[in-house]
Parts: sequence; C-alpha cells; structure tokens
Amino acid sequence: MAEPKKLHIAMFPWLAFGHIIPFLELGKLIARKGHHVSFISTPRNIERLPKIPPDVAPLITLVKLPLPHVENLPENAEATTDVPHHIIPYLKKAHDGLEKPLSHFLESSSPDWIIHDFAPHWLPPIATKLGISHAFFSIFKASTLCFFLIKDAQDPPTKPEHLLVPPKWVPFPTKIAFRLFEAKKIFDTHEENASGVTDMFRFMTVIQGTKALAVRTCMEIEGEWVNLLGGELHNTPVIPVSLLPPSAQESNDSSWDTIDEWLNKQEKESVVYIALGSEVEPSQEDFNELAFGLEQSGLPFFWALRKRSGSVAVEDSVAQTLTLVMKDEEGKIYRDKAKEMSTIFADEDLQYRYIDKFVEFLEHQSHVHR
Repeated sequence: MAEPKKLHIAMFPWLAFGHIIPFLELGKLIARKGHHVSFISTPRNIERLPKIPPDVAPLITLVKLPLPHVENLPENAEATTDVPHHIIPYLKKAHDGLEKPLSHFLESSSPDWIIHDFAPHWLPPIATKLGISHAFFSIFKASTLCFFLIKDAQDPPTKPEHLLVPPKWVPFPTKIAFRLFEAKKIFDTHEENASGVTDMFRFMTVIQGTKALAVRTCMEIEGEWVNLLGGELHNTPVIPVSLLPPSAQESNDSSWDTIDEWLNKQEKESVVYIALGSEVEPSQEDFNELAFGLEQSGLPFFWALRKRSGSVAVEDSVAQTLTLVMKDEEGKIYRDKAKEMSTIFADEDLQYRYIDKFVEFLEHQSHVHR
C-alpha cells in the first residue's frame, strides 16, 4: 500500500497564549508524522513561542502576519496577556484585520488543511473558495461544547441561570454545570463588543462551517461527552486529539535551580501549586486574601505569578479547602482521583494514538477532496 503523501497544514490560533501553546503542541505532534506545518501568528507572539525542538524544527515554518493597528489597542499589544480584559475586543478587531494577509498567504502557499480557532468567523468561506480543507480545533472540552451545540435548536439558554444545571439534551447523569459567576461571564459573549460581532457569533459560525471538529480531550476522561457531541449535536466528524500537555522545555534561567532545590526539600505530595493564568485580574484585596489563605493552610506552596492578576478568594475558605484536599481523610477521594488523572495526562503513548488517528483523518480526507 502506497504511503500517504506528506501534507502541508496551516495552523491559525487566536491571539492568546492559552490557545497558541496547545495549537503549537498539536503542530509539533503533526510535524513528527512527517507533515509540514505553517504556524501563523503575529510577530511578537511568534517571538515569544517556546523553542521548537530540533527534530521537528525543519518541518515547522513560523509565519508572521503583522497585526493591523486599531484605535484603543496599545502599541505592541498582540496577545491577551498584553492588555487588560476590557481592551480584548479591540484585539479581536485587529485580529479581523488579518483576513486579507491570511487570504494572501493561503492563496500563495496552498496548504492542504488550515486548522483554526474560534475567532476568524470570516475564514471558512475563504478556505472553501480556495479549495483548502479546514478544521476547527477547540481548546475547550467536549462537555463545554455540548452546552452550546443545541440539539434540534430547541430550548437554548437565555439567561445565566439556565447554565447552572446540565442541558436537557444530555442523556446521561452528570453533575457538570457552570457556577453563576462563570455563567454570567459566558453570557457576556452574547453581547456585541467593540470588534463589531459577538464572541458567540464567532464560535457558532466557525463550528457550523467546519469540515471537522478537533477537541482537546480524550475518551478516557470525556467519552460520553465526545460521543454525544459527535453522535447527536454536530453533523461533522468530531475527533479527540488528547489533552496536549505542554512538552518539557529546557531553560537557561538560573532561578529554576533555586526552585528545584526548594522542591527537593519538601515532603512528597505536599506542595500546593498555584497559577491563575495571564487573564485573571483579582483586586488587591482578593489577592491578599488568597495569599493569607495559603499561609494559613500551613502547607508549602509554589505560586507562579505573571502579573497582578477576577477570581474571588476568601482567606478561611482557601485554607480549609487546601487542608481538605491535601491532608484530611475526607479529601482522600480528591487525591485518589488526581492520581488517576495524572496517569492519563502523563501517558505519552495514549497521546500519540490520538494524534495518529487525527493525522490519518487529515491524510484520508485530503486524498478524498483532492
């Protein structure tokens, strides 16, 4: 049997490193199968990427598309980490300005596939016109997607309280639902913003126009949700591509030696790791409460701080919760589940099997359509 031809796959993530890094991990795994990947973003974001491993570097081309200037977007702001939350709509407006340069790149390079994110609602018709297959890669879990892909378009959620319980179209028992503050934030995506369109419009447009839906999940964790998503809620192939944990990076940062030395002095399974991410912006009061709660717990902790980052923490609640999950007998169920999940996260063979299936799909569909 002839070996499938090597593909050229373009990848176009949203301008947030919580999206860019999973896209890059997926790109590296695809490249390890011998396919050429064009990874597309803005200059500053490309420059801030982790170093590409030498074994796949020849197969990954980093494509820089200058971000158009828009009013109210600070100079050199090219990712969500560069701006406060209320400025992100202007970043989306600038991102929409990449439509023409991306179109020119696709027309001149003619990739077999473009794997894209939720933001470029204008991309599916461009790819279709150029004869390029396109897939939407969701960094969000299958269970999250199932809340918004509504069976038979009936009973859509119309207020935040509707998201506090599982949707009616989920046929199996589950406790998965949003908390009120999360639901309120989600409903913000239904409001038109400075970019001119709603986030929900972007999401629904790309997901309805895609030729395939790749999801950052695996059957071992979300099997029922993946089957629901692919069986009843979405009419195109749904393909789990594994959890894509970031690969280990070599670092010349001397501060790591100090951190490593400190970690080695702590008891096994005793350290609490805290990382709020780059887009959460608690007030100074909330920040202090979290710090006091960590201190009150008496547990050693490692806090990765990028900047003063709207999650509310209460001192006593933080201390009680940490003591529960790390020490108390009642919290053993959480520790046991964490160990169970860690074996899935760390299983590289499992990850490679999902990537194998995804790449086989890309190869087969490319052969069918061309």
